[in-house]
Amino acid sequence: MDNMVTYMSHGFDNKLGATEIGLTSLGCLSVDGTPRCPRYQKECDIACTTTCMVTAMSDFPEAKAEILLAGILIASTHASSMAEMHGALSSFENAIQATCI
Repeated sequence: MDNMVTYMSHGFDNKLGATEIGLTSLGCLSVDGTPRCPRYQKECDIACTTTCMVTAMSDFPEAKAEILLAGILIASTHASSMAEMHGALSSFENAIQATCI
């Protein structure tokens, strides 16, 4: 039983979650999880995130949900008010619509 628990825990620890997949698709993180973009966690704002989301959603349409999740994470980290977060969600909606075709 201990081997199975250890194996399952090890397997979960090595898999990327939805947020990491989104951040990698956005170009924020490299595949090994290290920061790739110099603006990530520093000066990345909502406009920058939206631009990256449109590109990533066009390049990786199968990961749109993960990309949206990563965008929400970035916006919620940098938003200073609920109004700013609402504006971010509105711009993310436009990014999704722009890549639906």
